[in-house]
Amino acid sequence: MRETLKRIVLVIFVLLLLTAVSGFFYVQKHPLEGNSPAGKVLNFSGQQTK
Repeated sequence: MRETLKRIVLVIFVLLLLTAVSGFFYVQKHPLEGNSPAGKVLNFSGQQTK
């Protein structure tokens, strides 16, 4: 029973991690229209890119 519970928790954790990573890359490719004025995107250093 304890091993099954560990396995279920591990699977849920891996699925959440994959969801977070794929969501991050999706947002990087498709920035939200409301956040970026005139199509400009800020990268991690704060510089504007097109």
